[in-house]
Amino acid sequence: MSAYFPNGTIFAIGTAYAATKTISAVSNANPGVATSTAHGYTDADILLLAGMPSAKLDGRVVRVSGSATNSFNLEGINTTSTTLFPTGFGVGTASKVTSFVSLSQITDVQSSGGEQQFYQWVYLEDGRQRQRPTFKNARALQLTLDWDPTLSWHQSLLDADAAQTPYALRATLPNSTVLYYGVYVGFDGEPAMTINENIKTVASFSLASPHTRY
Repeated sequence: MSAYFPNGTIFAIGTAYAATKTISAVSNANPGVATSTAHGYTDADILLLAGMPSAKLDGRVVRVSGSATNSFNLEGINTTSTTLFPTGFGVGTASKVTSFVSLSQITDVQSSGGEQQFYQWVYLEDGRQRQRPTFKNARALQLTLDWDPTLSWHQSLLDADAAQTPYALRATLPNSTVLYYGVYVGFDGEPAMTINENIKTVASFSLASPHTRY
């Protein structure tokens, strides 16, 4: 049994990406093996996937392992199920994250969404309500930071907000676990003022895909 405090976690946003490489297929395996001609990736590279027919892969951040000339593993991604990952699910692109900028002066982290929703109904003959799970609410992270527009993350978040495309967000926990998120960034850089408190600003990250843990 283990229990962890988040204190000491370092968040960082991916700010630079190499040219995209085409993925022509991903195998049904654990981990899934991506076919990509002359991709040039090496083990431990971090990639942002895009244009994938599979909602479980599109916008997801993955780490490379088992790199070969024309293929690489999506480390930690189990694509064995042909139901969840049917024929053609693995066509898309990958972009290597070449630079991260750390987010400093974070005073609060809030997560939201993920609540299970249900369809409910009653049969006339017994009057008992039943329910069946449907979807889960969209997930998001919200970081409150002490406002300082001279810090590099301020402009990086403004640029990501303006792009309105998925970005890679990294959270490095104190126990060395690393969480990667594919996110849409919402940030206007506006200062929020409360008397006798530090001036703050808020960055919102809407999750485009499930997080990946390494």
